[in-house]
Amino acid sequence: MQHPQAYAWALVLMVALALCALAVFVFALGMRRYPGMLAWAGGGFMMATGIFLMLQQGAWPLLASVIVANLCLVGGGMLAAAGLRRFLGRRVPWRVFAVVLASLACWASWYTWVRFSLPARVLVFSLHMLVVYADLALVAWRAWRTGSPWPALLIAGSNVVSGVFAVGRGAAALSGALDAVPSVFIWKFAAYGAFVVGPPAVVVHTAGFLLLAGYRSTLELRPGRSA
Repeated sequence: MQHPQAYAWALVLMVALALCALAVFVFALGMRRYPGMLAWAGGGFMMATGIFLMLQQGAWPLLASVIVANLCLVGGGMLAAAGLRRFLGRRVPWRVFAVVLASLACWASWYTWVRFSLPARVLVFSLHMLVVYADLALVAWRAWRTGSPWPALLIAGSNVVSGVFAVGRGAAALSGALDAVPSVFIWKFAAYGAFVVGPPAVVVHTAGFLLLAGYRSTLELRPGRSA
């Protein structure tokens, strides 16, 4: 973590992920008939673990603080995406997810031990994380287009924003903004804005997911419908 403010925001994001995952987990305990909710919560906890490991860079071995951290972040996002897909009755592309994780592991290892390059490693992570954000946004958007309530738009919108900032961080890495933060504000924001927008995006995504579950529960409890 190259910037003290980014470190602080990453801590906030880690706590936000853990609390949001806990909220979905508690809700899911009484809603086990809804597939995907526990998977979504597990993905949130996994991503929080990834940020914790990422914050240990410089103190822990690179295998844990870089490779495992990246895999936890992207893998946790995929688990949350799988949970959303199952909740909405969509097929989960496990093979595609596995290929993306394998690709991340290979490229992150290459730019860590074979040909070290922090900008390239950040770009690789950003592009793989973009796959997760794109899947979440597209699934939520298509769900809304096919009749799901408006909270699906919260999920879609929050992931579009996260995806934009993931691309921005990758572009900033290529510009050298991670090695020496330039004076131009736009590059500072591109380099570390992902950590700033992360907590509110996670909260909005979680709110959308819980509201979808609430709508579903309300519809099932209406007279004439089986619970």
